Amino acid sequence: MASTPHRPLPDNPSAEHLRKQAKRLAKELHIQLAAAQHQLAQAYGYKSWAALLQAVKDAEPVSPRSELGAAAARGDLGAIRTLLARGDAADGHDGESPLQLACRADASDATRYEAAHLLLQAGANPRKQGDGGTTAMHEAAARGPRELVELLIRNGGLSYLADADGRTPLDHARAAKQTRIMHLLDRPVLDDARFKAAVFALQHGSVAALDRILDSYPALLHDRAIEPDCYPQDYFRAPKLFWFVAFNPTPTEPVPPEIVDIARSMIRRGVEPADLNYTLELTLTGATIRESGYQDALVATLLEAGAVLKPSMVIFALFEGATATVERLLQQNGLAVTAPIAAALDRRDDLKHLLPAASPSELHQSLGLAVFHRNLEAARICLDAGADANDFLPVHKHSTPLHQAALNDDVPMLQLLIERGARTDVKDTLWNGTPLGWAYHQKAKAALAFLKDATPA
Repeated sequence: MASTPHRPLPDNPSAEHLRKQAKRLAKELHIQLAAAQHQLAQAYGYKSWAALLQAVKDAEPVSPRSELGAAAARGDLGAIRTLLARGDAADGHDGESPLQLACRADASDATRYEAAHLLLQAGANPRKQGDGGTTAMHEAAARGPRELVELLIRNGGLSYLADADGRTPLDHARAAKQTRIMHLLDRPVLDDARFKAAVFALQHGSVAALDRILDSYPALLHDRAIEPDCYPQDYFRAPKLFWFVAFNPTPTEPVPPEIVDIARSMIRRGVEPADLNYTLELTLTGATIRESGYQDALVATLLEAGAVLKPSMVIFALFEGATATVERLLQQNGLAVTAPIAAALDRRDDLKHLLPAASPSELHQSLGLAVFHRNLEAARICLDAGADANDFLPVHKHSTPLHQAALNDDVPMLQLLIERGARTDVKDTLWNGTPLGWAYHQKAKAALAFLKDATPA
């Protein structure tokens, strides 16, 4: 029987067009996007989606590389040193950066590591996204060695940043069967088999299994999972076992119905007060536990065990969108309304009453929360009280209120902030983007149109 002829690629194939095709196919057939991508790739005669995208990339006209980019692509350390010494820009031109090209170069591991080291020392941005949204971390994760990935992490590379297909560096490492790199990037990194078994029992709701492990190894309740030292001190770095009951960050497993029983069982064994407090913060700010329906019961259990509800926890929760959680704390736990809470919940009369006695920090938090929650009149009240429209946010500290309003596609808020002196040229400290750049990246069409007119040429 003759096989069905493959669909030919168009003369000027576009990866973005193919991605849209795959999304439409997934919607039409009611299948997962990955299945639609695979089906589309086979229709074009390719074994996999990755092979199809590579063919499209090969067919695209190659953007001219800077001299530095060309030297990085061939792993020429001497030329890299010379070009950097004369002042060539470490990030090169648009598209793939010299750092990406160095990580993918056809050179030895040692040479690629040294090339990346030279470029990072010269100020190369490891977060810069090139063709298809990939970064140097994606390239290093697929090619190795692990030491190169660690170098990028130490210099600010992000292990969770996804490319245009939603694939993280961990996904690239898995596709390339880079076992050591997969272990490094699959956080939290759990090297102790006993600790890992305890986490598994906890996340799968097995009170009995967890009790058996802790009966045999009681120190696990007080030990930390020691992670590789390349990672920064982020919020779940080298975690304690009890922290995992908050399901924040989100594991692949759903929250088990036994999670409160597990927490109580561990508390009876003597969880330290600092861990009770930190787990309360994680629980208040975690979307997974909130959406599971077990958040209220877990919060109540932690408070009964002696956890202390601190104002900073409430602020963090509100910046994570947990307004319903805070409303319940106000009603059931006697939490007092503060100016930041009033701003987040759009309680304008309370806000007007509380702001005159609020500290500068509370005023700052109030404006940030009003912008975050799109409460225009609350934001106006904060600005009237003297809040600075250009202060970086108290949470998500890399950005300003104007960045957040752009992200929200909130034109009335953008207009108010600019009227009150917000600068459109301020760049965030994580991505080096202006509010206009954020609107473009978010595809926030209304904000993009407004900011194009409001941003000086």
